[in-house]
Amino acid sequence: MLSRLLDALFDPQEERGFRWLGWFWLIGLALAGAALWGKFLNWGNIPFDFHDWAEVNAPRVAFLRDAVIKGVLPLHMPDASALRNITDRYLALPDMLISPQIILLRWLEVGRFILVNTWLLYALGVLGLLWLRRRFRLSLAAFTILFFLFNFNGHILAHYSIGHITWAGYYLFPLFAALIVQLLDGDHSWAWAARTSLLLFFMYLQGSFHQYIWAMIFLGLLAVTSWKHLLPILKAGIFAVLLSMVRLLPPTLHLGEFDSEFLGGYPTFFDVFNSMLSIKFPHESLDVRNMLSPLGWWEYDLYLGAAGAAFLFAFGVYGWLRRRETLYPQLLLPVWGMVLLSIGRFYRLMRLLPVPIFSGERASIRMIILPLVFLLVLGAVQFQRWLNRRKSSPAEKTAWLGVILLIIHDLWQHLKAWQVTEAFAAFPTTPVNLAIKTVANHPDPPYITLLAIGAGISAISLVVLLGLVWREKRLQKKGQQDAANPSGTS
Repeated sequence: MLSRLLDALFDPQEERGFRWLGWFWLIGLALAGAALWGKFLNWGNIPFDFHDWAEVNAPRVAFLRDAVIKGVLPLHMPDASALRNITDRYLALPDMLISPQIILLRWLEVGRFILVNTWLLYALGVLGLLWLRRRFRLSLAAFTILFFLFNFNGHILAHYSIGHITWAGYYLFPLFAALIVQLLDGDHSWAWAARTSLLLFFMYLQGSFHQYIWAMIFLGLLAVTSWKHLLPILKAGIFAVLLSMVRLLPPTLHLGEFDSEFLGGYPTFFDVFNSMLSIKFPHESLDVRNMLSPLGWWEYDLYLGAAGAAFLFAFGVYGWLRRRETLYPQLLLPVWGMVLLSIGRFYRLMRLLPVPIFSGERASIRMIILPLVFLLVLGAVQFQRWLNRRKSSPAEKTAWLGVILLIIHDLWQHLKAWQVTEAFAAFPTTPVNLAIKTVANHPDPPYITLLAIGAGISAISLVVLLGLVWREKRLQKKGQQDAANPSGTS
């Protein structure tokens, strides 16, 4: 019995004989992940008086809460201090949270909302991972490795730790990966374009402007390598822009006023490997600044631990590339192209393009996380294929369980080091009074006009997009009916 249970953890076929095991395991993983995020964010009791919590995101969420409670539009903040001292126009900055779930602020104070909002986006990430598990028939063991390395790597934890709550859009990457898989599997429908553009628009509404840009760059690089997918990619990209006009137009009022100094990527390729293996504590995070980079460690952090990094390179890199028939070779340019853009000054080439949104990406070091997510997914798939090709002994499977425990242990150590209470103790205190972050709307014709125009374009684009999907479905249904009744008789 014990041997069969062990087989069920590594073989999807054997798992079918223990359906209760799969449900128990997956629900347990989801709940464990939610609990880890609860601990990381101190169950919503977040000390806001440091770094970007104080300077940016806690004041912004407090302002949103005031707007929701008063039932007014969140148009103007009382001052520009939380808007990079550029303007008091809340929606004139690109990375503003304005997603539908802000309605929860009517009942939740700022810290609790941030926790619940993180849980909501985390849940969407889990759903995306589950779709990938089903598509590639991943065993519970392979899925568990992917689950922990995706959800609790150093990138997402370090950014969240210092207040980057708009990084919640990261949890939409598994759904983005699922859409890319559907495209490469041959789905060129308007429905695919609609799902992709709506996902990117939803990502933008989270304030995840950076993640939105990375996804658009990924799609562009994919189109370069796979011309047969060019048309659906163009459809998705165009509608992703049109749907986002309500957010893209207002920032144009302040073009030239944003801080555009390019901060670069990883100074050297070695720094990428080092960031996966090294735990630097919050109090050390400023010590890495030097003549090669002005960035703190939270920008470098990609921690996977030794076992996690070994898994990534063994299966996500070597295992993916060595196969005679590489799984989805169309991904080679977007994955490795984005890795290259995250190194040194290579991203400067993108900033030469006359596209303002590309200039908003000042720290190209961050974009490595999107190709890393794809490599983690590909690694899990290759690991499963490797398991399927061999008959592992119970001892080998037990050893792999030990590897999984090592990965979880190392990620747990990093999580403890960077949980918000530890970061608060390490960073200089920046007192913030959230009670004064109230709505201060006032007449502002240029701003209101652009918002109205953007909202109109977004609404019309949504109607047109849904109409195209409906028309396509209708034609498909008619085609199926004609095929089933070629004579036209009833």
